[in-house]
Amino acid sequence: MASTFEFLRSREWIITRRVMLIGIIVVLGIRQYGGRFAALLKRPNPLRDIVITRAEFRPELPGARPAWIIGLRNNSDKFTYDQIQLEAAYLNEEGTALEMDKLTIRQKLPPGDEKLIGSVDFKTRGAAKRGKLKIVGATTVE
Repeated sequence: MASTFEFLRSREWIITRRVMLIGIIVVLGIRQYGGRFAALLKRPNPLRDIVITRAEFRPELPGARPAWIIGLRNNSDKFTYDQIQLEAAYLNEEGTALEMDKLTIRQKLPPGDEKLIGSVDFKTRGAAKRGKLKIVGATTVE
């Protein structure tokens, strides 16, 4: 029994206890604050952060060109985006793609913000009755 207590006084046991204590503190720290540290290390990614909440193509406006009503939300808690680039697909009534085009929205979208934007299309789209949008990219405002 004396040899067991002598091991608890040895240098190896003291170092092992310290390493285990440091390991427990690190694990608890990562559990408690890991998400905050990960958010600090995130890089801007507009494809992940910007979400299209509404995409409505209106081809039938009287006396005007077709228009888009676009709703965007920035899910990032850190980055502001500007010059949001979208890829638009113009579809006929059957859902067949007639044309593809790129749109750029020059509006700042701060972190956590949601905007509803109306945009007149500069081209007439012929037989297009519907449209689909996809985010391609954006620039980060510093």
